[in-house]
Amino acid sequence: MKQQLPDISHRTVIFTNHARDRLDLRKISKDMVIQVMRNPNRTYAIDDGKIKFIGKTMGAKVHAVCKPILEENKWLVITLWVRGEDDAGNFINTRRSSIGEKFKLTILYPVLVILLIIVAVVILYLMLQG
Repeated sequence: MKQQLPDISHRTVIFTNHARDRLDLRKISKDMVIQVMRNPNRTYAIDDGKIKFIGKTMGAKVHAVCKPILEENKWLVITLWVRGEDDAGNFINTRRSSIGEKFKLTILYPVLVILLIIVAVVILYLMLQG
């Protein structure tokens, strides 16, 4: 007979030391993790009986890797992170080209080339005059 997964609550969700460090480092609250576990957008079964919960809460896309401890009717949160952020909370650009890159390629660089050509022509003109 297949065992039922434990309920998800503040009493049944425990965090490894690593996960607690990630909470602090990544500015994620325990409430956010529990909310994502209760209402995930997606879940994935991964190795060794672990489950990856992915969900959006408070504007952040939180990923939590957890393992049910069936004998104790608890969940162990192993690690977690916010998609698109580094450990300091800085946004990481995961797209190949951002608006800034497109601006550089389509406007800034051609303008700089034109300015360099103008400067070269002026210098050449002054040299020929003198």
